[in-house]
Amino acid sequence: MSTTSAPPPPPHVAVSLLGQDASRAIDEELMGPDGGFDIHQLMELAGLSVAQAVAKMYPLQSHPRVLVVAGPGNNGGDALVAARHLFFFGYRPTVLYPKRPAKSLFAGLVRQLENLG
Repeated sequence: MSTTSAPPPPPHVAVSLLGQDASRAIDEELMGPDGGFDIHQLMELAGLSVAQAVAKMYPLQSHPRVLVVAGPGNNGGDALVAARHLFFFGYRPTVLYPKRPAKSLFAGLVRQLENLG
């Protein structure tokens, strides 16, 4: 079995990480009265961003299969959205979603993936 890895990012790319409190504050601001976003929109944007980053670092021609591991929280929802976008980009995602919350938002995301075949 051969393994390949993505090339390292260019040295000029700076990466900033947010902690849980900062991330929560941004979400609250975006979903507040002045932000105008809802959780569905934020999940779509996050999932699309992840899918685009995967596609940039792991080209379809050399990495057609993708394993998406989704947890039960909102990050898991982002992962399900990313899997859907990756499918439409031409990838063959396999989704591992062992702990599914009983929320309609997540059930809808799973249904969308199941409808892809």
